[in-house]
Amino acid sequence: MARHIILASNSPRRKELMKMAGFEFEVKSKNVDENHPEGMKAEEIPVHLASKKAKVFLSEITDNEVVIGADTIVILKGKIYEKPVDREDAIQMLAALSGQMHEVVTGVCILSKQKEVVFSDTTKVYFNQLTREEIEFYVDNYKPFDKAGSYACQEWIGAVAINRFEGDYFNVVGLPINRVHQELKKF
Repeated sequence: MARHIILASNSPRRKELMKMAGFEFEVKSKNVDENHPEGMKAEEIPVHLASKKAKVFLSEITDNEVVIGADTIVILKGKIYEKPVDREDAIQMLAALSGQMHEVVTGVCILSKQKEVVFSDTTKVYFNQLTREEIEFYVDNYKPFDKAGSYACQEWIGAVAINRFEGDYFNVVGLPINRVHQELKKF
């Protein structure tokens, strides 16, 4: 019996990746408090938040439904970079990432009435050195305000600023879709 999949995310990138993988799904999203326990390790935060985003649907889903929650953060030298609050915050984030290697961690929770699978995927991303003008051009033209770390690797900045990836490219886009596909097959 095929399961009905609910993607608990309004991210256009996650929707695109799910479609690319051939899934039929419904998008449902609820506002979830994105706070996390004090002292939680940075790598654990996206898994914690992904679980919260999926579990908010637990009382509503049927036996035939599966919910996918996800959350992505960027980590540079132990500091967490989530979505920027404004233009200047985005510029500051990209200036910090410029010329550096950072990690993109996406946490995923796949949840049904019978089963829960949680995991994360980490990709190392190496940025070239960027000028202030390049950063401002990107922020002003691509408006990366809904993106962890203030960038989307599939846009202009990915073509000119990202030197290389170590790990899953799609994880940086917003969802480690290969792993999601493998886990959903087990449901």
